[in-house]
Amino acid sequence: MAALSYEILTDPVPLQTSGSDDAQTSVAGTVYIVVSNPTTDWVPWYQIEVVLPCGKEAGDLTDRPDMIKTGIEPYAVRFGDVPKDEWDAGTRTFTVSAALGGLFTPGDSMVLSLDGFPVSDKEGLVRLTVNEISGGDPGDGVRTHPLTLSLLKRAPKAPRNFRPEEALVDGGENVVLVWDGPDTLTYTIEGPDGLSVPVPQRSGPDWRWSPGPDDAPLRDATYTLVATSPDGRQPGYFLTTTVAVRRPEFEAVTATQGLFAPRIEGTTDKGVIVLTEDGVEVLAADGEPGLVSAGKADVEGVTTRWVRGRGAAAGWIEFPAAGLNVFRGEGDRKWGTVAADKADLNGINTAWVQGRDAAAGWIEFPAAGVNVFRGEGDRQWGTVAADKADLNDLVTDRARVKDRLTLDGGLTVTDVLETQSGPSRLIVHGRLDAEGELSAAQNASIGGELSVNGELRASQSAEIAGAVVASDLTVRGKLRTNHEQFKLIVEGESLFREQANANGGLAVRNEHAGWLVHAKGEQVSIQGDLRVHGAFRSDS
Repeated sequence: MAALSYEILTDPVPLQTSGSDDAQTSVAGTVYIVVSNPTTDWVPWYQIEVVLPCGKEAGDLTDRPDMIKTGIEPYAVRFGDVPKDEWDAGTRTFTVSAALGGLFTPGDSMVLSLDGFPVSDKEGLVRLTVNEISGGDPGDGVRTHPLTLSLLKRAPKAPRNFRPEEALVDGGENVVLVWDGPDTLTYTIEGPDGLSVPVPQRSGPDWRWSPGPDDAPLRDATYTLVATSPDGRQPGYFLTTTVAVRRPEFEAVTATQGLFAPRIEGTTDKGVIVLTEDGVEVLAADGEPGLVSAGKADVEGVTTRWVRGRGAAAGWIEFPAAGLNVFRGEGDRKWGTVAADKADLNGINTAWVQGRDAAAGWIEFPAAGVNVFRGEGDRQWGTVAADKADLNDLVTDRARVKDRLTLDGGLTVTDVLETQSGPSRLIVHGRLDAEGELSAAQNASIGGELSVNGELRASQSAEIAGAVVASDLTVRGKLRTNHEQFKLIVEGESLFREQANANGGLAVRNEHAGWLVHAKGEQVSIQGDLRVHGAFRSDS
């Protein structure tokens, strides 16, 4: 027989079984064991060991021994050690000990407590095993005294723990309400619209209910659980719980004193308006800068990185630090076109300028100056048309003057032709080819060759220092050459002021009589009369 007396108490009385698998939402139970000395003698003791049954069966106290918190309220120690307690969740053992021994004076008591654990969910009687190590009657010595303490678990007679599985949901998201309660009651749920919906008999360990898909709340909603007994003998029970909606929706909102919110988001299209310290920031659903659409915007200023037309293919304008960039809608940052009736600018920096269509000519601006190209083809030189051009220098591959070319300062063609100041003078450094008519009002002095494919007319004397080469040469009907026969034909008299040399032979012919004089080699032949008006001399 144990030397000490034991009494067991529970809170609540009796312990209520848990109706949910979630230990965090189950009602915690507490067990108190009061240990006292009911005798008139001092009782020595060394250890009290309490072993708990743990599991999910009817005779188990809890299936979560790891959640048990133990404590001790010791008696007033007069002699011996102060009691110490220890809980071992692995062996489910609660040990209170005084290593050097303790003394219970008559009427003394101490309280052992086990708290914070969910009671297992099956009704039944729970037996706690207690082993007491103490000294009994004189002469008995120290002995172990086993005993059993019992407590009762009951299912709750009234519903409890009415709650949502998720207290905060998105608008339109499914809501699940759960609670613990006996099967002997009839349950209905009153929604925020005031309508009552009966709850079917449960098929699992917990009571669960959800509204229909069309009745999911769009704003904060309060639900009421009504539990009644079928026979009407028990009073009804009413429990309420509220589900908060993360982004509530309302048909309309009227704020007479203003609307205060850090941000506003759409319900269907998830655009966002953020109210910042500087004003308003508009964002798309992905958090990137969004789009503001309006028929007209009247603002003092616009600060933006770029501006674009309404369509995805529309051109757009960018605002770098240097000023303004205009891009076309297609492609990746391809330069676009600025169209205007008039542009009043201090300066233009551009790579090229072209007329209104693709066939128009265009102007390019290299480092050296200006290039003018025609519209067709690949960089083919174009034409510059002007009434007057005032230039310091003209550098060109070709030049064509349709009307008249007047050079006040002279003309120089490098290594070919030039004019000089003073007396009018044209100097040709190379060969002069005149395919057309060449007219010289004064003397024409040619130091080199003169090649004339057409006619050469000299109104006055023409002095030629070198050879004259002509396919056919005609001198006013008196002198001509025959290119095919290599003949020089003199139509009238020939007068040679100086010596006439005929190295290849000499023939004097009469049109009717044939040849008269013929010289060939060292022989001279005369056909006809020979008349000598002066002296005749012969060396032989």
